[in-house]
Amino acid sequence: MSRSEQTEIERKYDVDGTAAVPDPVGVAGGGLVVAHVESPVVVELAATYWDTDDHALVAARTTLRRREGGGDAGWHLKLPPEAGSTGRREVHRPLGAADEPVPDELLGLVSDVVGDRSLGPVLRLETTRTVRALVGGDGSSLAEIADDDVVATRLGSDVERRWREWEVELAPGVDGPSGEGLLDAVEEVVRAAGAVPSTSRSKLARGLGAEG
Repeated sequence: MSRSEQTEIERKYDVDGTAAVPDPVGVAGGGLVVAHVESPVVVELAATYWDTDDHALVAARTTLRRREGGGDAGWHLKLPPEAGSTGRREVHRPLGAADEPVPDELLGLVSDVVGDRSLGPVLRLETTRTVRALVGGDGSSLAEIADDDVVATRLGSDVERRWREWEVELAPGVDGPSGEGLLDAVEEVVRAAGAVPSTSRSKLARGLGAEG
């Protein structure tokens, strides 16, 4: 089974429990206009994150997880943005058995960061995700707003964290100045609804208490 890759371009926002996801119909930016928002779809996600004991991956803005649930279940490796880019390279591998080790192909991509240290599961995330797809006038997908209620459990301890966040992610093929313009326009709407740019680099960092 071969791997797949994509470039993830998204913005994350912190919100409280009472905030209502806004209706972005009519929002325009970068030459793109949101003409329609599809009905929300709720999915349950469970992910186990892997790192070294001293959290070398999170320090390098890299995340490695095994996710179950939703349309993209599998192993996900997210690498830092390249110079001059806002998007993160995301490498996927299909799921195997529940007790499978990290795929060798993904281990090879983080070997420079990990060195001779071992990787192990460090965090469990359970997320209730409500997704709203933003569609253009020609029926093409432009972006999606994901409303996430998250419970993070630090493995090997009883430490648990809970929070809510919104993610606005561009659809595949929407990028460059047009994508950034659309993200800017949607950001105005979500901030007016009470959202603020996230203080965390990733869910992993937040779950581990390493937001700095």
